[in-house]
Amino acid sequence: MTILPPLNGLRAFEVAARTGSYVSAAAELHVSPSAVSRLVKLLEQRLNVALFERLPNGLVLTERGAAYLSDLTAAFDRIGQATERLTSSGSMALLIGAGPTLAMRWLIPRLPGFHKKHPDIDVRLSTAIAGADPMRPDWTAAIRAGDGAWPGFASHFLFTADLFPVCAPALARGLRTPSDLSKTMILQVANAPEDWALWLKAADVHFELGHSKQFDYPAFALQAALDGLGVAMARAPFVADDLAAGRLVRPFGLNVPKGAGWWLVHRPHHEGNPALQAFRAWLLNVAKAAA
Repeated sequence: MTILPPLNGLRAFEVAARTGSYVSAAAELHVSPSAVSRLVKLLEQRLNVALFERLPNGLVLTERGAAYLSDLTAAFDRIGQATERLTSSGSMALLIGAGPTLAMRWLIPRLPGFHKKHPDIDVRLSTAIAGADPMRPDWTAAIRAGDGAWPGFASHFLFTADLFPVCAPALARGLRTPSDLSKTMILQVANAPEDWALWLKAADVHFELGHSKQFDYPAFALQAALDGLGVAMARAPFVADDLAAGRLVRPFGLNVPKGAGWWLVHRPHHEGNPALQAFRAWLLNVAKAAA
């Protein structure tokens, strides 16, 4: 019987080779870069094969290392898919990462449509995105805001992250020009303090946001806007359903690009996952319809 090398060493090599650095591998594996380096060196000693060339500007796979990586990635992918099948009571499972506001205000209301088409696929959501860049190791895929350039990951564009103010219809009656916002309660979000400044600059309106309330997450600010408390700065996907239903309105027509879009992100070796293929096709169609 063939004696396998230590699994920790195999995993450290696969992640380091896929991400291109010990630092990136350490972030994914939640260990130190020196620990990744040590595990890879021990694996090379065990195999008596050089897997990397260590260059001043990073790691480069040797020819034999590249061939080994291809087989290992496929093997880890099969292990992951087998584990999903084992733990999902016979159904195929996906763990999708998404920010809490996007999940609550856009993705979850649309998931019944996916489940109707694919009842055998169990979509689970994780909104614990703090520190995920752009994904946690246990996620199958993620919906993230950015420019789509995450090295080592496949990215599929969904929609833009344009900014525009929204409020309840009754409040909008008193807002004829953007300068009227100076007399209105402004609803701000702690993790996006620049959004209002970007929009006001584009509207050529200059005033201090002194008359305002602060919220931790966009979902809270948007709920306050629904309740008539003030005017919130929305990102396009967060308010699509409320605008369509008339619960919120846009008092002004100006859209300001956030400089980022929303993307479906996954690791390339998950490309062959049939559940992910089905979810990606559905999500891209839904996003296209919402654009």
